[in-house]
Amino acid sequence: MKQKEEIKKILQNKPQYTNALFRRGYLITTNKDLKINDYPFLNMWDEFNIKQYKIFVHKEQDFHSKMNYMDMNAVIIGHAYNPFDMKYNEEDLLKDCIEAYHESKEKFFEKVNEFTGIYLIVIFYNNKIICVQDCGGMKSCYFGKIDGQVYITSHVQLVADLCDLKMNKTIEKLISTKCYNIGNRYLPGNMTPYTGLKRLGPNTYLEYNQKDFKINRFYPIKAHKEIKNEQEFNKEIDSIVDIMHKNCILATLKWKKPAISLSGGVDSKTTLSVANGLYDKFCLYSFQCKESEILDSNAAHKICEKIGQPHKIYKIPENNKDIEDFEILKKIINHNTAYIMNIPNHEIRKYIFLYRLEDFDIELKSWISEIGRVYIERRFGMEMPDIFNARHLSAIQTRWFAHPILMRESDNYYRQYLIETELNNKLYNYEHADMIYWEIRMGSWGTNVISSLDIGNKVTMPFNNRNLIEKFLEFSHDDRKLDVVHKEIMKKANKDIYDINISVDNNYHKFYRIMLEKGIFKANTMFYNSEKDRKEI
Repeated sequence: MKQKEEIKKILQNKPQYTNALFRRGYLITTNKDLKINDYPFLNMWDEFNIKQYKIFVHKEQDFHSKMNYMDMNAVIIGHAYNPFDMKYNEEDLLKDCIEAYHESKEKFFEKVNEFTGIYLIVIFYNNKIICVQDCGGMKSCYFGKIDGQVYITSHVQLVADLCDLKMNKTIEKLISTKCYNIGNRYLPGNMTPYTGLKRLGPNTYLEYNQKDFKINRFYPIKAHKEIKNEQEFNKEIDSIVDIMHKNCILATLKWKKPAISLSGGVDSKTTLSVANGLYDKFCLYSFQCKESEILDSNAAHKICEKIGQPHKIYKIPENNKDIEDFEILKKIINHNTAYIMNIPNHEIRKYIFLYRLEDFDIELKSWISEIGRVYIERRFGMEMPDIFNARHLSAIQTRWFAHPILMRESDNYYRQYLIETELNNKLYNYEHADMIYWEIRMGSWGTNVISSLDIGNKVTMPFNNRNLIEKFLEFSHDDRKLDVVHKEIMKKANKDIYDINISVDNNYHKFYRIMLEKGIFKANTMFYNSEKDRKEI
């Protein structure tokens, strides 16, 4: 309540920042009393109606609809494109979705699995709502019923403001601890700061039947292929290069000024490699707002020099006082992310810089690539359990120094999450660690970061395609862990980049950091009674 009133007062005094509040957001609701001229919409949102639902969409959010086609209504919030048939007009994609859904729900999800982008697809049919996200769950989707009204939204704080909700006491304690604020900050399972609201995640869909919400799993539905010989290895490398290159082509067709965000890391270099032949259509750039980014941007600059391409480095001011209205915009950014990220000042300075930057209209990022690189095992420097229990997930999320009661609360949230999403057991031949990283790290941390980035430029991810990620997981554990797959992609797509001996190590993968992480992980999991999980599951 206090925070809401503070934000309202800020925007009364600084109306030029009205567009920054819940920027690029959306809200689907049955609440008929909301008005687009009232807080928090403040005439910066458009209003649509489908059946008994109101849909509010921020004026800078992409919104596409297909109405009354084959007795169905469907929308895409965000952007999507299909490298398998090279369609990039969202209305065409919605037409394909509706036709597939009429055939069967399974066919609908098969079609969705072909899409790249950052989006939420919503189907209104037979008094039901079906919501499904992009591959990594980057387009946030929070949902719940408050005072009998349905809310499905990009920003959980938006609903909290509308309904005057108070933060859950356990979550409030968690986010205020020092252990939570070390490393990546996200909440356990699919929890939000507000009781009654949850988060949808990757590979599951949300169904509302006029009475209840239900989370259902739609992927995977069968075992993935396992590469057995060199011929199959090379064939799949060719296929990945082709899909990713087509994604880059589609980005140049969809946007006038696309850019590729670069570092010296493997993921970034892979994206740059598959964009070969299109470099003149992209702005290649990096940021410098902390020491590690200086190393990254300098490495990226040398790589671009080697392949003869211009590369721009944006230097973010080092002091808050050098950013106009820093404190004001920091409060808006923290409000947008429901106060759960505790974003450091150097990141805030970057977001504000992006908010005012007009050099490009979409940024290609590479985060989703890490799903295929055995990330959790690398981080902890040890073989991961075959099946993760609730305590493993709590230990991965944060460090938990001297907070046993909160850690047990976290275990409870994760235990419920594993059951609700059917992630309590291995799914066919998918490594449990890969699915945990995909659905929890990306679905929680990733969506939070995208929500904070939304105050600045739009983001897309050429890796963010479910059929593509499945291809990465077909390769052996060791080939993925040693980056053999990514290096072969680079070699095939642009051998000049492959031959350049320039790389920057991830801070998480440095020896001292791995040893520390391993020690904390073992200490937190060693005496956990996993039988409790089995009994309750």
